[in-house]
Amino acid sequence: MTVKVQKQGETLIVALPASLQVEANAEFDVIQETNGIISFVPVQQNIFAQHPDDDLRADIAAMNLGDNGRAVGKENVWKV
Repeated sequence: MTVKVQKQGETLIVALPASLQVEANAEFDVIQETNGIISFVPVQQNIFAQHPDDDLRADIAAMNLGDNGRAVGKENVWKV
Protein backbone atom coordinates (compact mmCIF):
# COMPACT_ATOMS: atom_id res chain seq x y z
CA MET A 1 0.00 0.00 0.00
CA THR A 2 1.37 3.39 -0.94
CA VAL A 3 0.17 6.73 0.42
CA LYS A 4 1.16 10.21 -0.68
CA VAL A 5 2.22 13.13 1.49
CA GLN A 6 0.19 16.25 0.77
CA LYS A 7 0.79 19.84 1.87
CA GLN A 8 -2.01 21.79 3.49
CA GLY A 9 -0.88 25.24 4.57
CA GLU A 10 2.30 24.77 6.60
CA THR A 11 1.41 21.15 7.46
CA LEU A 12 2.26 17.88 5.72
CA ILE A 13 -0.56 15.34 5.76
CA VAL A 14 -0.55 11.59 5.16
CA ALA A 15 -4.04 10.29 4.39
CA LEU A 16 -4.73 6.80 5.72
CA PRO A 17 -7.05 4.56 3.72
CA ALA A 18 -10.33 3.67 5.49
CA SER A 19 -9.43 0.00 4.97
CA LEU A 20 -6.94 0.37 7.85
CA GLN A 21 -9.93 0.94 10.16
CA VAL A 22 -8.23 3.72 12.14
CA GLU A 23 -10.78 5.69 14.16
CA ALA A 24 -11.15 9.42 13.61
CA ASN A 25 -9.18 11.46 16.16
CA ALA A 26 -6.91 8.50 17.00
CA GLU A 27 -3.59 9.67 18.41
CA PHE A 28 -0.16 8.40 17.38
CA ASP A 29 3.40 9.04 18.47
CA VAL A 30 5.51 9.70 15.38
CA ILE A 31 9.02 8.26 15.40
CA GLN A 32 11.61 8.86 12.70
CA GLU A 33 14.60 6.53 12.74
CA THR A 34 18.09 7.61 11.69
CA ASN A 35 17.62 5.64 8.45
CA GLY A 36 14.56 7.75 7.54
CA ILE A 37 11.86 5.20 8.43
CA ILE A 38 8.81 6.90 9.94
CA SER A 39 6.60 4.89 12.30
CA PHE A 40 3.20 5.81 13.73
CA VAL A 41 2.72 4.15 17.13
CA PRO A 42 -0.74 4.33 18.75
CA VAL A 43 -0.75 6.34 21.99
CA GLN A 44 -1.62 4.03 24.85
CA GLN A 45 -3.67 5.16 27.82
CA ASN A 46 -2.03 4.75 31.23
CA ILE A 47 -4.40 2.33 32.96
CA PHE A 48 -3.07 3.39 36.36
CA ALA A 49 -3.67 7.13 35.84
CA GLN A 50 -7.24 6.86 37.15
CA HIS A 51 -5.97 5.76 40.59
CA PRO A 52 -2.57 7.42 41.16
CA ASP A 53 -2.68 6.81 44.93
CA ASP A 54 -3.20 3.05 44.62
CA ASP A 55 -0.42 1.00 46.24
CA LEU A 56 0.11 -2.27 44.38
CA ARG A 57 2.38 -3.73 47.06
CA ALA A 58 -0.21 -3.03 49.76
CA ASP A 59 -2.91 -4.61 47.59
CA ILE A 60 -0.79 -7.72 47.08
CA ALA A 61 -0.18 -7.97 50.83
CA ALA A 62 -3.88 -7.45 51.58
CA MET A 63 -4.76 -10.33 49.25
CA ASN A 64 -2.12 -12.49 50.93
CA LEU A 65 -0.53 -13.43 47.61
CA GLY A 66 2.86 -14.05 49.20
CA ASP A 67 4.96 -12.03 46.77
CA ASN A 68 8.59 -11.88 47.86
CA GLY A 69 9.31 -8.80 45.74
CA ARG A 70 12.09 -10.48 43.77
CA ALA A 71 12.05 -10.50 39.98
CA VAL A 72 11.28 -13.89 38.46
CA GLY A 73 12.20 -13.09 34.86
CA LYS A 74 13.33 -9.92 33.15
CA GLU A 75 10.50 -7.76 34.48
CA ASN A 76 11.32 -4.34 35.86
CA VAL A 77 8.11 -3.62 37.73
CA TRP A 78 9.31 -2.92 41.27
CA LYS A 79 11.82 -0.16 40.62
CA VAL A 80 10.64 3.13 42.04
